[in-house]
Amino acid sequence: DVVNEALSGADKDGDGKYDLQSAKRGNVSADDAKNNFYWQDYLGDIDYVRTAVRDARKSFAEHNGDPSKLKLFINDYNLEGYWDQHAKLNSLIHWIGLWEDPNAEEPVVIDGIGTQMHVTCYGDATKQAKLKSDIEEMFKLLAKTGKLIKISELDMNYEDEAGTSVTFDKMTEDQHKQMRSFYTFIIQKYFELIPQAQQYGITQWCATDSPKDSGWRPGCPTGLWDLNYLRKHTYAGFAVGLGAPEYWKEAK
Repeated sequence: DVVNEALSGADKDGDGKYDLQSAKRGNVSADDAKNNFYWQDYLGDIDYVRTAVRDARKSFAEHNGDPSKLKLFINDYNLEGYWDQHAKLNSLIHWIGLWEDPNAEEPVVIDGIGTQMHVTCYGDATKQAKLKSDIEEMFKLLAKTGKLIKISELDMNYEDEAGTSVTFDKMTEDQHKQMRSFYTFIIQKYFELIPQAQQYGITQWCATDSPKDSGWRPGCPTGLWDLNYLRKHTYAGFAVGLGAPEYWKEAK
């Protein structure tokens, strides 16, 4: 990831595309503005990415790297579109077009896009159906870019029909199986909708469920293993997405 989480979720200048995160534009939290350094506030929205891409390739070559093996990605979250009808993804694609402007004095190429996919499995059938449809549309939009596409940070929590997040110790067997099915859906759709030449890989973000004192999704059933490293139904769902047999059906 040569650039990570560049986009905000706001369009303050009214051009129809989300702006880049920026302390100077005031579209980040006060804590983020205090603790983070935003290169775009100093190098400019366009040049900061071009500089990072150009210098990464230059340094790689200077250290005897094979240029054909260096793949530089732009990585971001909430590209599934559930909250904004894919406005963030379409904005990211727009920004990549600006960064790669072939008429620039020193044009650069970005090889791929990483979609984080910190998703929620919904007990509400309507919400779940919408998210599945949004994920399919996301993969279609990503495929159209012609870029390498990777799922960079896949994990999942569970929200019941009442809209309550369920901790790993309160999950029912049926809820575990719903998550299993959702993992299978996501991975199979990746292979179905992203052309093989553009498939770069899938990274599972959480090996185990998230401890209740964790800073990331505390207490959520995020893992393919539980906290004792015992395989969960989600492990099987992930494996089936990769082509393993549905052993629970074969055992009948």
